[in-house]
Amino acid sequence: MAAAAAAAAAAAAVVVAAAGDARFEVLDALGLCRLTRRTGDLDGAVPLRVAKACVPLLEGNAFGLQITLARPIEVRRRLGSLRAEPAGEHREALARAHRAALTRLVSQGFLAPEGAWHRALRGGLAWTCRKGLGPPRLRLWTGLLVRPDPGLWLRVAGAANRRNALIEVSEAYLADDGAFVPLVVELRVRDEAPQRLQLEGEIGCIAPVLADVQIEACSLADAPEVGRAHAEFYDAKYFAVKKGQVTRKYRRLVGGTAGGRNASAGEGSAGGKGTGEGSAGGGAGEGSAGGESTGEGSAGPARVRLVVAGPAAPEITEVTEVTTAAGPDPVPWRGGARRLASIVVRNAVPFRATFDGHTLAVAPEAPRLADGAAAVERAFARTFGDDFIAANRGALWYLTKYFTPHPPGEPHFFVKPWAFTRTPPGWSSLLDGVNGDGYDVMRGVVATDAFFATPAVFHVRRLGAPIEVPEGAPLLRIVPIPRDLLRAGFREARFLDA
Repeated sequence: MAAAAAAAAAAAAVVVAAAGDARFEVLDALGLCRLTRRTGDLDGAVPLRVAKACVPLLEGNAFGLQITLARPIEVRRRLGSLRAEPAGEHREALARAHRAALTRLVSQGFLAPEGAWHRALRGGLAWTCRKGLGPPRLRLWTGLLVRPDPGLWLRVAGAANRRNALIEVSEAYLADDGAFVPLVVELRVRDEAPQRLQLEGEIGCIAPVLADVQIEACSLADAPEVGRAHAEFYDAKYFAVKKGQVTRKYRRLVGGTAGGRNASAGEGSAGGKGTGEGSAGGGAGEGSAGGESTGEGSAGPARVRLVVAGPAAPEITEVTEVTTAAGPDPVPWRGGARRLASIVVRNAVPFRATFDGHTLAVAPEAPRLADGAAAVERAFARTFGDDFIAANRGALWYLTKYFTPHPPGEPHFFVKPWAFTRTPPGWSSLLDGVNGDGYDVMRGVVATDAFFATPAVFHVRRLGAPIEVPEGAPLLRIVPIPRDLLRAGFREARFLDA
């Protein structure tokens, strides 16, 4: 009853500043954080070549809204726990504002009195939690409450591509249960971080997603149009042009369909040279994924196809737990037929990579790479025959080599999964990298209704000593998303007495 009363009262909040692309509401109770929009070139911070040639990276940079601290927060580690409090002169003022905000939120029905959220937030801006025997994690309340529009969820994740590398943010989903939910960022402090760590600026990212996606896996033989599209994209002309200049072929292929204003910025994959190198291209007029997908505005779930062309097939997963107005701990999703599926890409070939400031050398386990490449070639041969292989040797080699380096001086390289993702018309795929020891995998957005690439683009952070990526290590989470959500905004809500 208390939760229902809170939801009803919160529903009466005054909504202002409605934008045409607004897909969720935000109530700022504290003034600690704001939601900001990035530019695709990170305010001019990306290299000029990247700005000209990497649409998916630019879209990955601009994806969602950044959860940005208005004031620094100091995090301290002590005796297996984490503490966080405002840094500097704002500490006492923010503590008073926090107490006043909680009183206001409870009195106006945004929080149930003595409910799980009220009890958690009453202890302060942040508190420690643990998952099993894992390291402690810090749950930091941003001072914001959010409510997605009906049919949508809100996905919370790390800042990516420009982030504090000493913290990792846990992925979370806020379900559309009709009530405002406190926006909490759950983070883990890396072992190499100092005992006192100051957080500033962007600490996470929030974006709406459509919670009605189903993914089916099939073989290349069941989706031959995907293999043909790969060969058509990586034809002899592509390689001839690429030797001396940027081809801009991806940009021409997706035209105005790629989400956001960066669609005209150039071609590329999620970071650096090329465009989803080693994965599939395709014609925008080829229809939906396998003829079964639901386009924008249609009833029923969006059907996505994962087309497997080699060993180490990616894993299809579903969100099973969501955060709601019931409390800060995720609860099982009880949404019936509606579900949100995504794809987890894992490393197929163990390797080491070393960057010395000039050269990035990748050393794979050669027998595993050879075996995997042979399996991919057999899959293409079974589907299309030997004549196809002979006529498209370059395109196939581009895929089977698995690794593609960047130019000298750049700490980046591609890993090219031996699988393709095909989404319905009007849908793209968010490629959210999984970071590891000494490296990040960058965030990108690819128009997978026309180009079926899902590359993992590594950014090596360690200098001199190698990074090691074992077989089976997660590289990417692929989240299908309608393009009209890629740059979605929000509506501001106010307290009832504002």
